[in-house]
Amino acid sequence: KAKETRTCKQQLVLQSPHLWSTNDPYLYKVETIVKVGGVVTDIYETTTGLLDITFDADKGFLLNGEPLKLKGFNLHQDHAGVGAAIPEALMAWRIKRLKELGCNAYRSAHNPATPAQLDICDREGILVIDENRLTGINDEHLRLLERLVKRDRNHPSVILWSCGNEEWGMENTVQGTRVAAAMKEYVRLLDPTRHSTLANAGGSELIKGTDVVGYNYISQNNVENRRLQHPEWKVVGTEEFTGCGTRGIYFNSPDVKGRMRSMNLDDKSYGVENVIERGWRFYAEHDWAAGAFFWTGFDYRGEPNPLSYPAHDSEFGVLDYCGFWKDEAWYLKSWWTDDPVLHIFPHWNLQGHEGEEIDIWAYSNCDEVELTVNGKRLERQKMPRHGHLKWKAVYQPGKVVATGYKNGKRILTQTLETTRPASKIILKADRQQISADGRDLAVVTIEIQDVKGHIVPDACPELTFRLEGDGRILGVGNGDPSYPGEDHPRDKDCKTFSIPAFNGLAQVLIQSQLQPSTLTLSATANQLKSANIIIHTK
Repeated sequence: KAKETRTCKQQLVLQSPHLWSTNDPYLYKVETIVKVGGVVTDIYETTTGLLDITFDADKGFLLNGEPLKLKGFNLHQDHAGVGAAIPEALMAWRIKRLKELGCNAYRSAHNPATPAQLDICDREGILVIDENRLTGINDEHLRLLERLVKRDRNHPSVILWSCGNEEWGMENTVQGTRVAAAMKEYVRLLDPTRHSTLANAGGSELIKGTDVVGYNYISQNNVENRRLQHPEWKVVGTEEFTGCGTRGIYFNSPDVKGRMRSMNLDDKSYGVENVIERGWRFYAEHDWAAGAFFWTGFDYRGEPNPLSYPAHDSEFGVLDYCGFWKDEAWYLKSWWTDDPVLHIFPHWNLQGHEGEEIDIWAYSNCDEVELTVNGKRLERQKMPRHGHLKWKAVYQPGKVVATGYKNGKRILTQTLETTRPASKIILKADRQQISADGRDLAVVTIEIQDVKGHIVPDACPELTFRLEGDGRILGVGNGDPSYPGEDHPRDKDCKTFSIPAFNGLAQVLIQSQLQPSTLTLSATANQLKSANIIIHTK
């Protein structure tokens, strides 16, 4: 009858099923056909995948029977220029940006992922902790939990349901244990194929009611001691600290409000140098731990802790609000991928600090790294596994050259130079052709370069953008966590917009309209050579 719900159970056998994995995210289509009197009245197509998910107390996480360390990020769903209204093409761009540094997992903090986001993770082979918003067992809490699981349970990317996050009020009470256990059993009724978790901020009771214990920060949870007390617990690091700061900022100063240098560069805040290293080393070196999800992948609006106004972004992303890499992204790429990596910092435009002794850091997976500063060779150092290297040098304008060695052979070189003044604008698009569907977009990166083609890492000129053709400037950004201006056009058919670059970079999001067109984006700034780029919509 109308509005009536019935259940129909069917079975089929697949010979030699093609399993979904992070390296081979194979998707099946399931077609459901409804007939009335032999006549087809409805057809529904479900995309799904076949895989085996196991959380083990001794082996960590296993995918299709093979151990796999989760290399993940927590992610809020917002982006420069568009806020929370992210088109699917931009969601896909963001996931691919994280994959470039070796990410294989994503936690939707702290709300369910959108269906479009999960579709992208299905296609890209990204494993997902799908997170419920409210923790509790009244009718409304369970209704929301049921909607989450029923909506998303056909997505192969989802490996774990999260029933909530940091419920301080009941983490140390028996009521918390009972609530967690009740939610766990309710999830199991709806999906017996997956475990659930609840991200724990440090309490000792609530976690007793979970399938998989989710630890938010080893600094808040005595994970090793709890392992000794409960070797039967299955464990995942639902949050771990990146320690990041503002891209391109290496000195804290009262004059630089709303920005900060990375907390990894000292031990004042967390009692350890390079706190991101402490977190990854712990989870990498313990087989019984499934892996870690770092807080966060991208910067996001709000929570500017430890800063305050005019800072309006959290700066804990290894990528800034536009997705430009911070130094810490290179640390993770070093240990999350097999690609040869050598990254040294800070940049060498440190005007005002001439004659000062500074630290030069290297993130790399080379066996050894050697440094030459303004012609002076410094000691060649061995890279500790999951570690970093550091040298002291006196800053003077010039050149720093790092050389990486593998098995005694030179394999990589990175050079930092004090650049010449900003001279020109360069535009680069992630795609030269997009769909004319009114939804697709191209992500355009703006680089401020000197005459030799080097990005000027402290250049912040005011930029003006103009777009010609049947498209619009959807949003702009620069990654500056304290930029006081608007980055989202109020005009829905915006053709011009101005924003300063920040530390040599900016970003423009170009969206198509419904008519095929040739779009030309131009960028100008005082005393800089202008640039343009062409994007076709079809």
